[in-house]
Amino acid sequence: ETFPKAGPAINPMLGTTWYIFKNGGYPDHLGHYFTYWVASCAGAIFASFLYVVYAGGTLFGKTLPIGPIKEVKPAKKGESKDSKKKK
Repeated sequence: ETFPKAGPAINPMLGTTWYIFKNGGYPDHLGHYFTYWVASCAGAIFASFLYVVYAGGTLFGKTLPIGPIKEVKPAKKGESKDSKKKK
C-alpha cells in the first residue's frame, strides 16, 4: 500500500506526490488520476452547484432557475442591511 485510502491522501497533490516518492515515477494507471484529480474537481463543482441551489446566487456567471432553498428573512421596516452591521 503506497498510502492510506482516507485522510490527507484524498488531497490530489499529496496522493500523487506520495506515489511518486514511493515508486520513483508518475502513476501509469488512469484510475489514480480519475480518483484523485477528476473526482475531486467534479465533487467541488457539484458542491458549488448544491450551495447555489441552497443559498441562491450564480454558478459560472449564470443564475439557476431553481433555488434559493434557504429562506431570506425580510428586513424590518426602516432597517437596512448596513444598519445591522454597524451595531
